[in-house]
Amino acid sequence: MKRVPLQVYLDPRDQAQLERLAAGLGLSKAETVRVAIRRWAIEATGGEDPVLDLIGTIDAPQLPADLSTRHDEYAVAGYPRRQVAERRPSRRKPG
Repeated sequence: MKRVPLQVYLDPRDQAQLERLAAGLGLSKAETVRVAIRRWAIEATGGEDPVLDLIGTIDAPQLPADLSTRHDEYAVAGYPRRQVAERRPSRRKPG
């Protein structure tokens, strides 16, 4: 999805709040704002998204700090490679 830049002016109190929230979630400030907008949109329309409720529930220091932005790379790198077994002829009788 193409991202469009947006400039936002925050007062020092809101800036500090954003920094604390982003640090607590392990996200960049930009990603924190995107998540907040999505969550607010869901709450404002009465919809629910159980996945958003998972944000901030994992507190594991061994996880990479950039996991939220590079999750696909980590998933592929961590996926165990299986050796492809030789195909054997089927024992089923045709028909």
